[in-house]
Amino acid sequence: MKYRSGDAELFYDEQGGGAPLVLLHPTPVNHRFWLPLAGMLSVRFRVLMPDLRGHGQSEAGEGPITMEKLGADIERLLDVAGVERAMFAGCSVGGYTLYELWRRCPQRVKALAFSGSKPQADTEQARATRQANIAKIRERGSGEFIEAMLTTLIGATTRSRWPQKVGEAREMMQTVRPEALAAIQQGLAARPDSVETAKTIRVPSCVIAAGEDGGVPIADLRLLVDTIRSGGGQAEFHEIPDAGHFAPWEQPETVGRILRKFFDGVR
Repeated sequence: MKYRSGDAELFYDEQGGGAPLVLLHPTPVNHRFWLPLAGMLSVRFRVLMPDLRGHGQSEAGEGPITMEKLGADIERLLDVAGVERAMFAGCSVGGYTLYELWRRCPQRVKALAFSGSKPQADTEQARATRQANIAKIRERGSGEFIEAMLTTLIGATTRSRWPQKVGEAREMMQTVRPEALAAIQQGLAARPDSVETAKTIRVPSCVIAAGEDGGVPIADLRLLVDTIRSGGGQAEFHEIPDAGHFAPWEQPETVGRILRKFFDGVR
């Protein structure tokens, strides 16, 4: 299904019925990231899975794909889908979008689940790496960047046990146009620090960390849990030792059980 938000036409898929649950994928893939576990959730919930702008079937619009734009897109999705209040799960940039959504419209958020989405902004070194990647994408296209991401984002266990997943991920990544890849890297580099935001979260929260995630240390996600609790919020923590940054897609049954139990408790 298509809808318009600002300067872009966006796509989302929907499964199931019941209490609304929105799943936000990481970059540079699309809503199909969630399909391996969506069946576990759609028997209980109305599952909405958008393609974030610039990904899958969604247009990128003009300029950097910022967290502010992504948050506005998801708020618009709630309006279009007739959802007053929903539960949310986000992986990586999907989780960064949830911080922004909480800043924009906390009254529309019933629960939050984060996977590989640390609250801190990029370090100077990380920003420099993103700028170097943007330059490479603009100069040589997306192929080299995608191959590097396949190693960075998918855990060693998955690459060894289920090598077909690498090909599946590559296929999703190759649907993103080079200019959109550059635009989302710009937005990620500019994303705000969300530690103070996390202190204000007052809805049930679930944080999932992966032992083979080379980009987001487990300590950063423990910090998220501690920060939410320090502000008086509720947060549970789960660690999956043999998964990488794409943990919900790498181990859908394990993550699906965690999310189903968490959201069932909220419902």
